[in-house]
Amino acid sequence: MRVAVVDDSPQDAQTLVEYLEQFQKEYHVDMQKSVYNASFDFLEEYHGQYDVIFLDIEMPGSDGMEVAREIRSKDEAVGIIFVTSMAQYAIQGYEVNAIDFMVKPVGYYNFS
Repeated sequence: MRVAVVDDSPQDAQTLVEYLEQFQKEYHVDMQKSVYNASFDFLEEYHGQYDVIFLDIEMPGSDGMEVAREIRSKDEAVGIIFVTSMAQYAIQGYEVNAIDFMVKPVGYYNFS
């Protein structure tokens, strides 16, 4: 499974990577993880190569909703999971067919 974490907070991105590694060990899932701290860097490199994208909504420049719309214009199949401190965006996630929405701070139990 190829997973991308897109979050402008290095601490939040690292937490997700640690959760992914724990999940990988517990469930014996092979994962390749990539981390992007800027939405522009991610969009520049994205060509449909991920199975799941963990995407922050509140980011400088292009916010996560804009990024999700751009992703959907290129890839209808990828799973998008929003991870944000802004719970009011949950409804908008349906507009881009997000598969889940997690509110920060995310605990491992909710993540898994």
